[in-house]
Amino acid sequence: MESATTAAPSHVLHPRAAAFTADARSIERRIGLLFALSGLALVLLMGVLGIVMRLTQATVISLSPGWFYRILTLHGAGMITGTLLVMMGALWYVLHQTVPLRVGRTLAAYGLIVTGALCVLIATLVGGFGAGWTFLPPLPFYPAGQWSVWSESLFFTGLLLVGGGFTVYCLDVLEQTTTRYGGLVRTLGWEFLRGREETAPPPQAIAATVVAIDGLLSMAAGTAIVVGLLGRTYDHTVGIDALVAKNLVYFFGHSIANLVIYLAAGAIYVLIPRYAGRPYETTKVFVAGWAGSLLFIATAYSHHLYMDFVQPTWAEIGSEIASYGALIPVAVITIYSMTMLVWGSRYRWTLASLLFYVGLAGWAIGGVGAVIDSIIPINFRLHNTDWVVAHFHTYLILCVVVWCFAFLAHLLERNADRTVSAAGRAWTISLILVGGYGLTGTWFLAGVLGIPRRYAIQPPGTTGYSLAGSIFALLLALGFLFLCLQLVPLAREAWERRHYELVERRDTWTGSRYQARVSRGPDESAALKKPADAGVPLATPAQLALGAALCVVGLAAFFPQVVDASEASIRYHHLDHAGHFFLGAMLGLLLGSLPALSNRLGQRPTLGLVAAIGAPTLMMLVMVPRFYEPLERHPFEHALYHLAMAVFGLATGLGATRLGRVTGRLAVFLAVGMTVMFAAAMK
Repeated sequence: MESATTAAPSHVLHPRAAAFTADARSIERRIGLLFALSGLALVLLMGVLGIVMRLTQATVISLSPGWFYRILTLHGAGMITGTLLVMMGALWYVLHQTVPLRVGRTLAAYGLIVTGALCVLIATLVGGFGAGWTFLPPLPFYPAGQWSVWSESLFFTGLLLVGGGFTVYCLDVLEQTTTRYGGLVRTLGWEFLRGREETAPPPQAIAATVVAIDGLLSMAAGTAIVVGLLGRTYDHTVGIDALVAKNLVYFFGHSIANLVIYLAAGAIYVLIPRYAGRPYETTKVFVAGWAGSLLFIATAYSHHLYMDFVQPTWAEIGSEIASYGALIPVAVITIYSMTMLVWGSRYRWTLASLLFYVGLAGWAIGGVGAVIDSIIPINFRLHNTDWVVAHFHTYLILCVVVWCFAFLAHLLERNADRTVSAAGRAWTISLILVGGYGLTGTWFLAGVLGIPRRYAIQPPGTTGYSLAGSIFALLLALGFLFLCLQLVPLAREAWERRHYELVERRDTWTGSRYQARVSRGPDESAALKKPADAGVPLATPAQLALGAALCVVGLAAFFPQVVDASEASIRYHHLDHAGHFFLGAMLGLLLGSLPALSNRLGQRPTLGLVAAIGAPTLMMLVMVPRFYEPLERHPFEHALYHLAMAVFGLATGLGATRLGRVTGRLAVFLAVGMTVMFAAAMK
């Protein structure tokens, strides 16, 4: 339940919702609207490009294959980025009322993501990059005259910026939730699950923490491979291990596409109850379900690699189990429980609440399609067919995009204190459902027939499916257009009510009374909570001793015998660099945790964040053979280069100590892990 001041009675929310619904503060409304409007603008643009591709496949319009693959690349990356922005804003909106998230970090994350999106836009539309948003190597480096090296570099830089923005967001969420609720175990509700505590954090806090952890894991994998590919654009002699690279790419890509939905889930635990008039409570089943999701989100990705015969068998079996297991928390914890919350509640049907409810069905249907595709014998038939396009467009369009509009509608309805007409809602929802499921239905049918995906030119005799899909896509676009047109007057009225109020006045000359519109005063809502001191990663004598012991272990990377042996291959050489980085990181973590030095460093969360993210990224960028091979002829310069690897680690470790106990430890772990993954992928 929300702990801030309860809201005044509303004409759009359930009457009983006032007992557990807080009035949104100005900063929460502004952040929510900023992310929602920016993300939806990108989503709508990508939707138009999607229709253009479908009409091209239907031979209604003529678009060259080169331009088709440019748009295909931009559409995939842009749609994920747009929905990610909206759902980040939605979760921030509901979480900030109980957890003191930092506004500065949120705006920094927003700036990085928007800048990254612009880089991808320029790389594809101007530079011609068209290797797909999954950018599987070696395709980006064999452009067949379609794009240049600068567009490759700009595309990878854009991905790094988007990943960096989400990393900043996740680090802040993890730091503030674990500080607010007393450590990671308590924040995840595991003490409550074991019966050691009577209460647990609210559902949105648990969901946000799980998303933050898995988000950081996936961003670490993505950063490692993207930096490696960026280095390959500078030094063409660098080799890429195809299997390791594909694992890292899909760990990053599949996870971030799924985390968009889990971000949304954290928001609807707060938003749907406002229309049902029933608060959503944290239960032991809920805690157990999200504990499972913490594991399943990170392990289900490799069902994309069934066709790679060199992939370890245990990984394929594990991914199939995780794919099935991921369905249980989603179906039971979120979809079923939300449906039961609505059942018999006299649900308040508004535009936003209807879109929230419709989205539950889209998640269920798209999720079932995904689980079917993850069955190995069926995947053998459906792999890289339109079935894959069907299932992820079902949960992306008919769940995530619908919820994006629902979140914006919720913000506007609350501020305007009204909803749209019943007829308008009926037409809008009907067009979205008919157009959306008609579009994905043609893809499901085409997938069963074995029609491949990502083809600019469809196989002979199959363009009819694309034509039917195009017609449904236009109906879907019409539904979203009607939706936008209905939101415009809501936005105008919300602006008026938020900035002006009607005050009764008396005319001193005639004595008559009238109403005048006057500007509202400053927002007098509760003051923002100041983030508490999150502590240091190594706080006890035993932890400090362990840090010192790991520093001693890290010294082995500088032993002459180890350095000489690492010259056998680039991969071993990079692994030795990772050892140097490990030594520096542990030394920085140890020194920064010492009370005397920690007090001198003071509270510098921004500087710590920049160091913890930037230092390992820069370290991997200079691990390109073209940089260090000339130094190998000069032992002193070569030794300084190795020392620089440790200095990067030192900066990372010191920066991590400014991020708190839990977040600092995880930041160092992921930074070292990135360098190891980088070494594994390069050859």
